[in-house]
Amino acid sequence: MALSVNPLLYRFVRYCLNRAYLGIDDTKLSADERYSLETILSIIRQSEDNWRDIKDLLNFIDNELPRIYREALERLPEGIVDELFQRLIKNCMDLDEVRNDNVVMKTLNDVLNKLNDVKKKFLGESKSRIYETGT
Repeated sequence: MALSVNPLLYRFVRYCLNRAYLGIDDTKLSADERYSLETILSIIRQSEDNWRDIKDLLNFIDNELPRIYREALERLPEGIVDELFQRLIKNCMDLDEVRNDNVVMKTLNDVLNKLNDVKKKFLGESKSRIYETGT
């Protein structure tokens, strides 16, 4: 008897993340910034190896994604980071398996609020920022 695997485990990276990345205009990024963007994408993609069930994915979204967002803010222009992460979450919210699952939808809504809090705190501590706007 085969176990049923939630399709979101598969679609989070292949649909939500990859589609978000395709919509990003990275043509104005420096070589270092492009490398940093690829590093952030790789961190998220590789995390998929640790998801055995939907609880693992939700734990990642709730706990790790805000940390990765913070790391991205330290390395990349704020606009690119916001666009990538907001598209990632919105793409997931568009999936039927998310719209029909109140727990997953709540987690995604909660993480949007967490990302806003992370950004506010980061901007308040911006002296540690590697990337400076306008340079």
